[in-house]
Amino acid sequence: MLLRAGLLLFCGLYLGAVQAASISYRAVAIGEEEGWIVLDLLQSYKLSDTMDEALQNGVPLTFETEVIIDPEDAAFWRSALAKKLIRRQLRFHPLAEEYEVRDLETGATRRFATQDAALLALGELKARKIIPARALRKGVFYLVKIQTTHDVGSLPLPLRPRAYLSPSWHLSSKVYEWRLQP
Repeated sequence: MLLRAGLLLFCGLYLGAVQAASISYRAVAIGEEEGWIVLDLLQSYKLSDTMDEALQNGVPLTFETEVIIDPEDAAFWRSALAKKLIRRQLRFHPLAEEYEVRDLETGATRRFATQDAALLALGELKARKIIPARALRKGVFYLVKIQTTHDVGSLPLPLRPRAYLSPSWHLSSKVYEWRLQP
């Protein structure tokens, strides 16, 4: 089992039907495995009509999940103890009529026949290493924050000016935050 020694947080959030474009959390788990603090994450993605149209025309969409771990009593001017940026890309290949989800950190690629399957895979992270477990002190409370956003700056250059000004391109999750004690 992924989450063994000492640290365990599991939040299962039930999602009803989602109407508007959104990124929401279904489950988040963090724990220790093989000397690392690891993250499991399950998110739901609903693209805006503008993003969906661009995707169908071969424009790749890049999403960034930022994970921050810091002592709860840390001063605000201090940099975070751990800050991990996980970048994933969703792409549609019109000629092959298939969707691709690529982890830009590891280079791992998965292909899917439907957009729903690709969005499901895009929202799934398993055992992602965040920080060595030895960096966390026993008995100290830490704040863990997670947020996922669409990276407008990774769009093709001709789309960027309009995308920066249009709310239909600015898709992000709420900040998910909790306390952790090793």
